[in-house]
Amino acid sequence: MALAEMDLHDVFICHASEDKDDFVRPLAEVLRSHHIDVWYDEFTLTVGDSLREAIDRGLASSRFAIVVLSPSFFKKRWPKRELNGLVAREMGEDRNLILPVWHGVGRDDVLRLSPPLADLLAVSSARGMDHVVHDLLKKIRPNESPLIVARDFLIEKGVPPPVVTDEWWLDIVEVKEAEFAWPDLNHDWRWIFPLPFPTGSRARERGLNIGWTALQLDWAKAAKEQRICQLTHPDEVRAFMDEWPGLVELARSSPEILALYAPQLTIPGFDAGFSDVFDALLPPEQINKTDAFRYSGPSTIDGKEPLCGDFIAWRHPTYGNYTPGELSYEFVSAHDGSYSRREFDGFECLVWLLSSASGWMPTKLRSVLLQGFKDRTHWWITDICRSDSTLEDAVFPKRPSAFRYTKAIKAALIGRVDQALREVGIGDDAERCAARFMECRFFESSHDERKRIACERRKK
Repeated sequence: MALAEMDLHDVFICHASEDKDDFVRPLAEVLRSHHIDVWYDEFTLTVGDSLREAIDRGLASSRFAIVVLSPSFFKKRWPKRELNGLVAREMGEDRNLILPVWHGVGRDDVLRLSPPLADLLAVSSARGMDHVVHDLLKKIRPNESPLIVARDFLIEKGVPPPVVTDEWWLDIVEVKEAEFAWPDLNHDWRWIFPLPFPTGSRARERGLNIGWTALQLDWAKAAKEQRICQLTHPDEVRAFMDEWPGLVELARSSPEILALYAPQLTIPGFDAGFSDVFDALLPPEQINKTDAFRYSGPSTIDGKEPLCGDFIAWRHPTYGNYTPGELSYEFVSAHDGSYSRREFDGFECLVWLLSSASGWMPTKLRSVLLQGFKDRTHWWITDICRSDSTLEDAVFPKRPSAFRYTKAIKAALIGRVDQALREVGIGDDAERCAARFMECRFFESSHDERKRIACERRKK
């Protein structure tokens, strides 16, 4: 098995049991406080373990070996056996892995008892624990390796990662470079945020970016599985965020992206923990930060510039003066070219609005969004059809003025509503939601809009 597949620990401590109390145990504890993964029998062995087999595994699966050379060490057969194994491994791998610590001995003692070890650069316990640990860390963590930085960062966040030689890290780095560093709508990730160091040229910055990628990958996968989106009850969104280490912190650093994913949290009363950062996004001069990508200018109720960006519009008293049609479209499909809100299609979001699941939404906002779905139907109406010829006839009737809900159309609509309810995860009655759809006259609004657009084209 390759070394990269076997490494489980940073260091193995080879020592005599007589040295545990006064030096080895304190050394192991200090190293652990520095996030060093230590193979030490008191930390690692459990009841029933074969001592010899466990030690052999520890010897084979550690990146380095701290050898505590002491008078007791040289009197014992077992530590010498471990040392012989380490020397053989060092020769076989052609790398320095033995880190000697002189404890109660000097160079002359080591030269007399084990000449090869006397040539190795060692640190003496006589200089104090801080000095010993400082010297060992320079070997174990040279030049602040990005992976070591990332590992320590995750440990501080309460997320124990694999050792740095595990292939898991390669996967994280690949995701960071390919998808998180330069997010793209085609990657279909939601609940990811900009990495703290976009260029990441220094080792520490690169390491922190890797650590944040690892955290984000976990919660983004969970968000996808749980369908955490703009339809989710705000309390559930906040509970989800509190569950994942680092998510609230990163979301506060990019509140415009949080507002994109979870506009419900921007609503006053649902904004606990974020009101200050959302308020800072409201002024018109912040529009560039919170404006959705679009090919033409935004549609407003007075024809003037909007009073805030799309992502934060639900927080504004007049919803930024956007038209209902604009608000309904962005409710479903807002994006900035890199990060996207869209989880469900337009019809599924409309069915959600018609269901009891939207009961948490303020009545005024819900009414505005429903009106927007009526005012601008062209972008979502075909989501109903899904190759259903009966519904296609309802959307595109030969004689719109003579359109009526036949039994076949009603049955097809109820079936499609039921499908949408199941997709969104709602247990409402499909017939009741379909009845609300018909009461709102969405098909008729679609016919009127198409007629109006055709007239405008003829005038041109």
